[in-house]
Amino acid sequence: MVRCNHTQHPLAAFPVYSIGFVADDKVILGGGGGASRSGIKNKLRLYDVKPKSLDLINELQLDPGEDAPMSMAVARESQDIICGINSTLEKRKTDNQNCRVYHVLKENQLEKKQTASTLTIENDEDDDYQKVTTLSPSGDILAVGSTTNQVTFLSYPALNPIAAPFDIPKSGGEIFDVDFHDEQAVVCGSKTIYFVRLPSTKSEKADSTAALEVDAAVGLPTLPGLAAGTTCTFRAARMVKAGQLEGQATKASLYAIVNTSPPRSARGGSRAAFVCVFQQQEKSSEWGLVKSRSASNKAITVFDVNGAGTLLAYGSSDLSTGILDAKTLTPLVSILNAHEFPATVLKFNPSSTLLISGSADNSVRVVEVPSSLGEKSNGGLVNMVWVLLAILVIVLGVFLQSGGRA
Repeated sequence: MVRCNHTQHPLAAFPVYSIGFVADDKVILGGGGGASRSGIKNKLRLYDVKPKSLDLINELQLDPGEDAPMSMAVARESQDIICGINSTLEKRKTDNQNCRVYHVLKENQLEKKQTASTLTIENDEDDDYQKVTTLSPSGDILAVGSTTNQVTFLSYPALNPIAAPFDIPKSGGEIFDVDFHDEQAVVCGSKTIYFVRLPSTKSEKADSTAALEVDAAVGLPTLPGLAAGTTCTFRAARMVKAGQLEGQATKASLYAIVNTSPPRSARGGSRAAFVCVFQQQEKSSEWGLVKSRSASNKAITVFDVNGAGTLLAYGSSDLSTGILDAKTLTPLVSILNAHEFPATVLKFNPSSTLLISGSADNSVRVVEVPSSLGEKSNGGLVNMVWVLLAILVIVLGVFLQSGGRA
C-alpha cells in the first residue's frame, strides 16, 4: 500500500451527489436536499481545488421545488456542465426539463445554457430521476439514463435524439452506468451489461425512431469462494480501450464492479465486492472474464477509471475509498472512514493527480494521487528484474576477475 495525503472538507448543509472537473484545478459539485421541503437548497458549486484546499468560487442556486443535480458530465472544451435535474412537481408531468446544460463563463459565473426533456413523471409519488449522464469521448453523443431503466441517446450539443430510447429488459435488472466503446454504448444493468450499436452522428438526419440493436451481452460471472446461492449484481462498468495501458498492446477491457450478497442460510457469509475484467474473445462478439479480484468486504457504491486507464478508484459501503492498479488489480491506496456515509460519487481530475469523493454526509475528500502510483505495481516487478540483473553482472565480474576459480 502507498501512503498518500488526503483531506476532508466539510460543506455546511450540502449533501454531494455529482462531481465534474471543468479543469485540472476547478471542480463542480452538485448537491442539495432534493425536491423535498427540507430547507437545504439545491445548487451547483464551482470550486478551486488543490491537494489541501477547496475554495468556493461561485454557485448557482436552483429554483425552489427542483431536484438536486443527481448526475453530471462535463464537456471541458466548451466548459459545459450537463446535469440530471428534475423540474418542479407541477412541471414534471408535462414538461420535465430534466437534462440540463450549464456553462462556466470566463468570469467563473454559472449560467443555464439549454435543456431537454427525456423523462416524464406522471405520478407525484414517483421519485424517478436522471440517474446516469455520460458524454462520449468524441463529445458528440450524450447518454441519459433514468431510474425507469431507459437510456436516451442525444446528439451533443444539439440535444436531439439520435434513435429510439433503449429500454433495459426486466431480465437485465436496474440501470447503474453507461460508457462508450468505439461505435457502441455500454449499458450496465444490475444483471446484464449490454453493448448497444449506435447510429452515426455524421448523418444530417438521424432517425429518432430507429430501434437500437444489441451487439453483445455480458452476464454475471461465476466468482470463486462464494457460498452456494450467493446473489451477484453489477454496480458499474467502464471501458479501457485497446493499448491504453502503457507498455502493453492490450485488447479493449471492460472493468465491472460486482457486488455479492450471501443467502440467509449462510451466516457470516462473504459480502465481498469484486472488480472484474472482461475482454472480447477471438473471432467472436462475446466477452469473457479474464481476471477478477475482491476489492472490498462490503458493497462498492461508486467507481471510476482515470483518463490514462491505469488506475481504478472505488468507494465502499464500509465508508472507505481505495485505488487499484488497473493492470494487476493490486490495491495501491486504502482510506478507511473516508466519509460518515458511503460515497455517492467519486472522480479523478483530468491529469489523475487528484481524486475527489463526495457523500450525503455534507463533505468531500480530496486525495493527492502520487505521480508514481500508476507505475507502482507495474514498475515494481520491472525494477526488481533490473536489480537482479545488476547483481548478476557484479557477481559475474567478480568471478571473471578471480580467473574463474571457485
